[in-house]
Amino acid sequence: MNLRPRFLAIALLCVAILAGCSSASRPLPADALIASAPTPPAITPVSLTPLVPIYAAGTEVAGVPIGGMTTVEAEAALTAALAERVTPVQLVAGENATTIEPSSINLRPDVPAMLAAVQPALGSDQPISAPLQLAFDQAAVREQVMTFAAVSASEPELTVITSTEVLSRSFAYLPRRAIDLDRSLEIVSGLLSRGQLADPIFLTRWPTKPPRASFAQLAEQLEAIADAWDGVIGVYLYDLATGTEVAVNARTVFSAASTIKTAIMLYGYTKLPAFSERQWESMRAMIIDSDNLAANDILAAGAGGTDTETAFRGAEQMSDMLADLGLDYLHLYIPFEALDFIRLYNVKFRCGPKDPVGEPPYAETGCALRATPYAMGQLYRMIDECARGEGVLLEQFDLLNPDRCQEMLDLLAENADDTRMVAGIPDGVRVEHKSGWIEHTQADAGIVRSPGGDYVLAIYVYKPLGDQWAWPDAVLGGAIADVSRLVYTAYNPVRLDTLPAGETP
Repeated sequence: MNLRPRFLAIALLCVAILAGCSSASRPLPADALIASAPTPPAITPVSLTPLVPIYAAGTEVAGVPIGGMTTVEAEAALTAALAERVTPVQLVAGENATTIEPSSINLRPDVPAMLAAVQPALGSDQPISAPLQLAFDQAAVREQVMTFAAVSASEPELTVITSTEVLSRSFAYLPRRAIDLDRSLEIVSGLLSRGQLADPIFLTRWPTKPPRASFAQLAEQLEAIADAWDGVIGVYLYDLATGTEVAVNARTVFSAASTIKTAIMLYGYTKLPAFSERQWESMRAMIIDSDNLAANDILAAGAGGTDTETAFRGAEQMSDMLADLGLDYLHLYIPFEALDFIRLYNVKFRCGPKDPVGEPPYAETGCALRATPYAMGQLYRMIDECARGEGVLLEQFDLLNPDRCQEMLDLLAENADDTRMVAGIPDGVRVEHKSGWIEHTQADAGIVRSPGGDYVLAIYVYKPLGDQWAWPDAVLGGAIADVSRLVYTAYNPVRLDTLPAGETP
């Protein structure tokens, strides 16, 4: 067996092992070590969030930069920088001005509100800008504006205007002007909160509710008209809201003329529970067109008949009714246009005492048909009370109720005469009235429902005839219109900047 090849292989293996051990123990050169070392990874810088957030760079409040500041730092910076932006406030209204000191209303920068507006920029990289805001004591501002409103208001100026005609008089006024308190507070508060203090705050003064003439002023002007009249003017006014009366020759006795037809209407309502078609036609013709024969029909119907003799009885019954109501010198003892009937049949009739009667000054009246402004005014007052569910008429007459009394007022409002009392009143104003006229006397009485107040008004005008057969409507009726206009403008004065051409204060 040949063992030589095996020994040779074993010997070579041992040599190889010894060689390996020898090279492992020998040190390597330095450059070899560096070249063989692994390359470390790249380090990326990390931005750490501050413990206290700050506002983004470029953030501003009211022009003050606060970027990079904390909330506490920003609050201190704004408080210091904006203090000088709080200045006195000037209010102006018309020729009036006042200055409000900041301390009087606790005016100050509203730092919390402004910082709240830039809150999204805190701890962010997105800058925000916010405008100036101021805080103040709202109650103190209201007090300041209220004080200025009182000081800056202009008082109304009431005067009497006249035209070239002697009797034409009207109350007129320059309106009171004052700021609107609520609107002014809204304007002032808005400008204050936005810090717009550099310029004065101008507040508009608006015209306020028109004034009313006092009853004493009205009485003075009515007396002036009566004194200027060549005859006798009697006026009675009753204010339906207050019960105040104004009387000028109100108890002078005049011829009632057709104003008595209001009393005839009332008489018919107290006697008839319902009207036939013909009676209602007569009632309307009497009030709307002042039809005399229609008035006689109502007198007769109230007395239970249809003829002239019954109308005489109705006239007496109506006059007694008025006397029972305490209305002195208000009566009609004979029907209208009955003189021929009296002469033909030699009719005996009641008659009052001969002129002069009542209180001075005196007018021509006749003995059968009379009225005073006071008594006629009271009659309208009673009807109005009845329509409102109260008063003597409801107490004394079973056939009356508020609806029937309102029906009377509605009928009076249809009166077609617009040449006397209505001529002194603007279109569209409700007037419940009845007028009347004869040769030397004209009259109109009723209720005026005006924007400035409701009132009863009775006007009687007498002018001696002299050599005249009768005075034209333009003379006597014009005087009634003048008185009516004066009374209406006492309740509703005319603005001086809207005067008709030709009239002067």
